Amino acid sequence: MIAKGKAIAHGSNAIHYALREKKLGQVIASNLLGSREPAEIVSEFEMVNRHNERCRNKYLRFEIGIAPQDEKKLRPGDLFQIVRSFARKMNLGEHQ
Repeated sequence: MIAKGKAIAHGSNAIHYALREKKLGQVIASNLLGSREPAEIVSEFEMVNRHNERCRNKYLRFEIGIAPQDEKKLRPGDLFQIVRSFARKMNLGEHQ
C-alpha cells in the first residue's frame, strides 16, 4: 500500500472525480458527514470552509494505492479498515 496526500483548492472536482463511474464509484468511509452523495458532500465541505477565509487550499486529498495483486485478496470490509486505520494514524479523527 502506498498513500499520498496533497492540499488542494478544487474539492468539488476531486470528489466528483473519485466518485464517478469506473473510478471508486462509492464512499468507503466518511467522518463528520451527513451524506454520501457527491453534491451534498461538497455542500457540507463548503459550509465548513467558509469559516476559513485566509486558506486557499482548503481540501486535503489522500490517495491510497493498493497493488492490483493485493486488491484481489481483499475481503468485503477490508477497504473500510484500511481507510479507518490510515485516518487514525494521520490524526484526522476530528475532520470531515
